Amino acid sequence: MGKRFDTILFPGGKHKAFTLSYDDGVVQDRRLAALFRRYGAKATFNLNSALLGKEDMGGYPGKPDLDISKLPVEELETVYAGHEIAGHGLYHSDLAAVGEPLCAYEVTEDKRRLEALTGQPLRMFAYPFGTFNQAVKDTLRLAGYQGARTVRSTHAFSLPSDPLEWDPTCHHNDPRLMELAKTFVEAALPFPMLLYVWGHGYEFDDDNNWERMEMLLAYLQPHADQIWFASNGEILAYLDAYRRLEYSVDGSLIRNPSAIDVMIRPAFGQELLLKAGDVTRVPETPL
Repeated sequence: MGKRFDTILFPGGKHKAFTLSYDDGVVQDRRLAALFRRYGAKATFNLNSALLGKEDMGGYPGKPDLDISKLPVEELETVYAGHEIAGHGLYHSDLAAVGEPLCAYEVTEDKRRLEALTGQPLRMFAYPFGTFNQAVKDTLRLAGYQGARTVRSTHAFSLPSDPLEWDPTCHHNDPRLMELAKTFVEAALPFPMLLYVWGHGYEFDDDNNWERMEMLLAYLQPHADQIWFASNGEILAYLDAYRRLEYSVDGSLIRNPSAIDVMIRPAFGQELLLKAGDVTRVPETPL
């Protein structure tokens, strides 16, 4: 058996994935989540459980007419149907500044409440204000979070090397948004690419530019045969399953111990579907 150079493929043998992340659980998410569903996109919505249902007109500094009210608990299931709910801190505090005991409470109590509401263990988190340090990351890990989004734009399409410091491609108001989307769609590269866009639902009202998101989705949707539309947590779960693959010494056998089917493409040969819980014998490849 020759040396292995396997490349991860996304479900369906796709090389590309698209994901979205939106913060604060604001009332504009009613329109935003429905817009995503219409185009087959999936998003991760990051909520502050202690603020759910809070009415807040003009609470954003310098924006007296901007409604940043939060969705009530009873709407979560309907509004976020088909999407992922994630943590964002109990009260949206700056977790790097409040001290470790309060940080631990903000993270764990928020997670406990949201898990009770959703009936699902939470995988993802988004740092309030984008601020964090190593102590905050350690707290998230201990709480059981597998990934956390920053606010640092990479303008790139790489997979996260550290999921608890997951930098997105860009904000939806980035002037390069459609340029990046075009590069993403037209690229014919052998390695995986991830387009990750983030923001806040209320920004579309503030900037009066809902058409910006619709333009992006309308551009990507016709390429669904090439792109996996997934939530942040779905991507993390898939990457984890790929990283857990077990190889025999000579590379001729691959065990997939996870509950998720994984696809790979060897450097030589056809793509392989590694079924969950199975061992796959790999066809002989040249040196």
